[in-house]
Amino acid sequence: MIKLLFIFTLFQTNDSTLTEDKAIELALSNNFDIRLEAYNLEIAKNNNTAGNAGMLPTIGLNGNSRQSIQNTEQQFISGEGQTRDGAKTTIYSAGASLDWTLFDGFRMFATKERLEEISQLNEMVFKSQVQDAIADVLKAFYNTALEQERLALLESTLKLSEERVSISKEKYEIGKASKLEYLQAQVDYNSDQSALIRQQEVIAYLKLQLIQLIGIQDGYEEFDLVYDLTDFDTALDLENLESEAVQQNPFLLQLRSQQEVSLLTIKENERDRLPSLDFNLGYNYSNLSAEAGFLQSNISSGITYGLTATMTLFDGMNKTRTIQNARIMSEQSLTAYQQGEAQLRTAVRSGVLVLRNAKMLAELEQKNFDVAKENVTIALERYRVGKSNPLEIREAQNNAVDAQIRYIESLNMAKIAEIELLRLTGKMLEK
Repeated sequence: MIKLLFIFTLFQTNDSTLTEDKAIELALSNNFDIRLEAYNLEIAKNNNTAGNAGMLPTIGLNGNSRQSIQNTEQQFISGEGQTRDGAKTTIYSAGASLDWTLFDGFRMFATKERLEEISQLNEMVFKSQVQDAIADVLKAFYNTALEQERLALLESTLKLSEERVSISKEKYEIGKASKLEYLQAQVDYNSDQSALIRQQEVIAYLKLQLIQLIGIQDGYEEFDLVYDLTDFDTALDLENLESEAVQQNPFLLQLRSQQEVSLLTIKENERDRLPSLDFNLGYNYSNLSAEAGFLQSNISSGITYGLTATMTLFDGMNKTRTIQNARIMSEQSLTAYQQGEAQLRTAVRSGVLVLRNAKMLAELEQKNFDVAKENVTIALERYRVGKSNPLEIREAQNNAVDAQIRYIESLNMAKIAEIELLRLTGKMLEK
């Protein structure tokens, strides 16, 4: 006797299986969004230097070689004169210079603080991208798992329909059933077989989406998912998730860091109003040789040094405008943070509500499925002994299928809600 049993699809671990942990591991190494954001993080770290903030001196070298050929006719005060055709003049020069801003109203220190905050901001952006990517992979993983459970259900339904065809055939051959009943059983069997083929196509498509999110390009082969829809994170404290999310959500931390960057930008621009003092040091060497003129040769070398003080007294109010815009951007970033916090709190509350309701629905639907499963067994036995008709057994079969689908959909809904809550609270990689 065929019984409709609900069994999670579990496979032995081998090269053709994909677990949740393995999917995360592969995504961390291959996901394109993660890899692209890693470049931005590296650039931000490279920019966070004392030299980029203007704290270090600039040292340069220069060299020059110049020649000229001229026709000259010179008349001196003494009455003597000189005429030369094709007189050649050669000049060689070289030098080294050092320029160092000793004081710029402490702007360089504000710039260094801003670069440091931008580096931290990019770390938060990267972490947020990692969590979003892993959440997308896990959602795709469990949505594929849900469809795999549907496939297992359809396979069980197909076996039941196959047994029904066998029973109706035997009854028809001995004259206990009409041919119409036998043909209807075959039609239902073919319908279930068609549904099975369509479900296999759905799973194949979802697997392609999953491997795209993971970032796998080559070596794709058929794989089976290893999962357990009933395995929930028991460490998830639903009562305190909202406060944890406000403290740990990567996107909210990113908005907070953007606000800090805007405040440092104001500070940086305000320092531009103060005077600056630069130290200059240079060494120059020059060698001149000429075939005409007062000097036949001239060699000089020496050091130059000094201080340069500058202060802008009026720049058309441009600096004031820049500071005003920076303050507006600071207020804008504060408003963006407040908006993000409000949206985050709503999302967490909604996620907790969905998770709790989905778990309660799963418990209820499991009871319904147990009853429907027993009903199928009874209906099949009644049909076997001729005490029920094809409509009764088909209805019992459909009821059992619907009950099981509602059950696995409730579990999947709870799983997706849990993944989203882990993402919102910044705990995705702690899972």
